[in-house]
Amino acid sequence: MARIAVGGFQHETNTFAPSKADYPAFEAGGGWPGVQYGEALFAAVEGANIPAAGAIQALRAHGHALVGTAWAAASPSAHVTRAAYERIAGELIERLRAAGR
Repeated sequence: MARIAVGGFQHETNTFAPSKADYPAFEAGGGWPGVQYGEALFAAVEGANIPAAGAIQALRAHGHALVGTAWAAASPSAHVTRAAYERIAGELIERLRAAGR
């Protein structure tokens, strides 16, 4: 079976919202699984009504080896701040690189 890296970024942008999605908003999650790194993301999204949870369940059912990278979600708000994006995307990319070694 395949070895598959899993990670994701979930945010609903509402341009009329007064607050931006900064890193603390992703830590809180706001009803969604908040920031998780590595294998911890699997437990965080398990059972949640989100596409990532279904994909993980299906991939495991087919015997694939999964490698957790980074997961982040925040409540609907204005745009994601550059600092939050760079931090989360940077972690995801770095963990993806490390998984390939």
